[in-house]
Amino acid sequence: MKGFFNRLLQINLEQKQYQIQPLQDKLLAKTLGGKGLASHILLAENPPQVDPLCPENRLIFALGPVSGTTVWGECRYGVFTKSPHTGFYSESYAGGKTPDFMAKTGFDAFVLQGASDQPVWIEIADNTVTFHDAADLWGKETYGTEDRIKNWIKENRPQAGGCGVVCIGPAGENLVSCAVIENDKWRSAGRTGVGAVMGSKKVKAIAFRGSAKKEVADAHGLKSFNKAFAGEWIDSPAALAYKSNGTAMMVDIVNSAQAFPTRYWKRWCHW
Repeated sequence: MKGFFNRLLQINLEQKQYQIQPLQDKLLAKTLGGKGLASHILLAENPPQVDPLCPENRLIFALGPVSGTTVWGECRYGVFTKSPHTGFYSESYAGGKTPDFMAKTGFDAFVLQGASDQPVWIEIADNTVTFHDAADLWGKETYGTEDRIKNWIKENRPQAGGCGVVCIGPAGENLVSCAVIENDKWRSAGRTGVGAVMGSKKVKAIAFRGSAKKEVADAHGLKSFNKAFAGEWIDSPAALAYKSNGTAMMVDIVNSAQAFPTRYWKRWCHW
């Protein structure tokens, strides 16, 4: 199906092995990739009543059909698992440059299962997965971790043209139930404790790089759409507000409407 790579990467952390699986057009048409695809995988592969911090709980990174294209705003990825914070379905999202590097690997989703016996960081590039010892990174904060891995890629993979890195800090390592996953220094997959799940698997970081390019069905039509879409939205009040104030501006707006969510949208309150 156009807009997808039709490939899924399964990573077994216990065995330090990986498998590339094809994704059928029928499944992608039904789930539309991203959240839909990851939710389908989570329901199919997670054991019933699984403990969020046990090895059997999947940690899934997923991209949507416009990821890796020229569509304005395509630079997002999602993380899906069972939350240690709520004990329920978990979704979290982040942006930045890293999603584009994820797309360059040529996969629509990455599934981490099992747990490593020692801290590792994972390098994903096109059709290969390399497991690296992360003992020297364990305990370090996210800024330093990201810099160390990017410098390693630059020195040891000079042909790579850079990489994107997602990583956790000490909170994730110590299984704090609200721990986040960070990328591009300040971009955060910040909901539902996805960092703790990554920490429970002893994965300090994942580096993404590659050379894949996504095929689109109508390149001319996409170019026309991008021009019209960007022309309408790039200087809109909503876009400018997000550029200047970020997601945090929604706190005051939602609170003013007395709709501030708590307990993952189970309750509302007004502070």
